Amino acid sequence: MNNYKFLPQVKHGIINVGDLPIPFDIVLNAAVLVIVLTFVFLKTSWKESILTSQESLFSTKQSFAGKSFGFLILLLLTVPGLINNEAATTSITPLVLWIFLWIAVPVLGLIFGDLYAKFNPLALIVNREGVSQNVYFASILFLCLTWFELVWNKPGNPRHIGIVFLILITVVSLLQKFYKKTIIEVDPLLLLHHLYSKLRITNKTPVFKNLLNNISNLAQLKGMEYFILLMIGTVTYDGLRETTFWFELFGSQTYETFFSTGAFLLMNLLIIVFYRFACYFAIRVSGEKFDLNEISLKFGHTMLPIAFAYHVTHYLSLLLFEFQTVLYRLNDPFGFGWNLFNIQEPVVDYFIEPIVLWIVMVIVTLAGHMLSVILAHDLSVKLFGHQKSDKTQYIFLFITVALTLQALFVLSVA
Repeated sequence: MNNYKFLPQVKHGIINVGDLPIPFDIVLNAAVLVIVLTFVFLKTSWKESILTSQESLFSTKQSFAGKSFGFLILLLLTVPGLINNEAATTSITPLVLWIFLWIAVPVLGLIFGDLYAKFNPLALIVNREGVSQNVYFASILFLCLTWFELVWNKPGNPRHIGIVFLILITVVSLLQKFYKKTIIEVDPLLLLHHLYSKLRITNKTPVFKNLLNNISNLAQLKGMEYFILLMIGTVTYDGLRETTFWFELFGSQTYETFFSTGAFLLMNLLIIVFYRFACYFAIRVSGEKFDLNEISLKFGHTMLPIAFAYHVTHYLSLLLFEFQTVLYRLNDPFGFGWNLFNIQEPVVDYFIEPIVLWIVMVIVTLAGHMLSVILAHDLSVKLFGHQKSDKTQYIFLFITVALTLQALFVLSVA
């Protein structure tokens, strides 16, 4: 994230490579070995597809309680910044958006499934259901929202957040009203949370198979794979730009909006290009007559575990520590000088050692990439057959290994 970071001493990595409990090169080599061994194991033991494929969406209807809570969230996102110019370090607004909605709700989705749809504040004006075709509008709006988060110089300013959220709810409502789009097609936050809820771990037995089935049963809406790739690309950019490597490479221009915008867009474009090339390679190696766009969409869900792993590890420290200030920020939610809970200053308990936090992040990162390899292998077996499955996946494997190394590099040197 940018200079709205509430706790400058808490980053998504540990202080430097020298703080690691084992040498950094051993970490990287072990991670690559784990991914490659997973690939080899699947080739020798997973000879038939075991996952079902069925398109599934969900209802976006909200109860009265859900609408009431959504309205409260909308008030906290817009009113404080529009009526007062409170600092980001004390306002409830940035915590609601960047901690609660952006991090806490997706993590809770691991246990409870899609919670966001039940109170979605962007659905209060128009909440259109029906047959959905594509998520191109949602992808564009997601790119704009993450640009605001990562490139804009004051994404934590309550007034800026209030204006952006009002623009967002207006655009989402107008697209539904006049272009007859369903809300899942245009609402980037709703789609984001829906995708992350697919990784729910509280499933019926067999838990692991049901987890894989949940991920593989994404609705085949055009552009879904691009949305997932943007989820990866935006966090990849954010992680790399916070490293000393990035600053040494590009110098002071990393603080310029024009340069940052270009780098932000280029990073996302590179992720998409490499992914599309992997799909093209799979088709050519298989010798089958598949359409590139068809294969691109079908393999989209295989990248979702990586996106979720990046999201969790990148923002985990903010969730664990900054969320502890919620009562302090709610003590005076609208900046009127209230003292509802008689709290004079925030108290944050750094109860997890940096090394422990780093180990958790590494485990989550590897788990996400391993799930991606498993999902890609199962789909390859289904589409191309067992004999060709490994050959079609060479580029996917290379991309997975590259993303693993990049993620561990960022976690360890940021």
